Amino acid sequence: MLTESARVVAVEGSAVWVETLRQSSCGSCAARSGCGHGMLNSARAGVSKGLLKAALPADKSIVVSLHDTVEISVPEQGFLRAAWLLYAMPLLTMLTAAGFADQLWASSGLTQAAMDFRVTIAAASGLAAGLLLLRVLSRRMSADPGLQPRVTGVS
Repeated sequence: MLTESARVVAVEGSAVWVETLRQSSCGSCAARSGCGHGMLNSARAGVSKGLLKAALPADKSIVVSLHDTVEISVPEQGFLRAAWLLYAMPLLTMLTAAGFADQLWASSGLTQAAMDFRVTIAAASGLAAGLLLLRVLSRRMSADPGLQPRVTGVS
């Protein structure tokens, strides 16, 4: 489980809306003076990442109120699956489509420029198909209660 502290901004039945604050380990990094990530974090220190809906335990063992600081956890499996989908799937669909197009037109007698153009169009179509599939799968994952953030404690 991945955990983080957050501040409760709204209580809604069996869930709360929380706001997390940017945290950075740039203070202990040797490359902090030349790193763009560290520069952005220092310029935006204390800026919220946005709101997140986190489920409360079903047994009502944790009671929270507005402006409480809570610990939220996200299942590591869901985080890793989402990262794979976001980064790898569109790239894989693009490369697969380009590979199929290259094999399809390899012996067609087209000029190299015409074949390259068709492979480029196939790669762009594969990328678009991968992004569309990513959208469908991410909506399905967002409805899975086992992958949703949960409140695990009050600080």
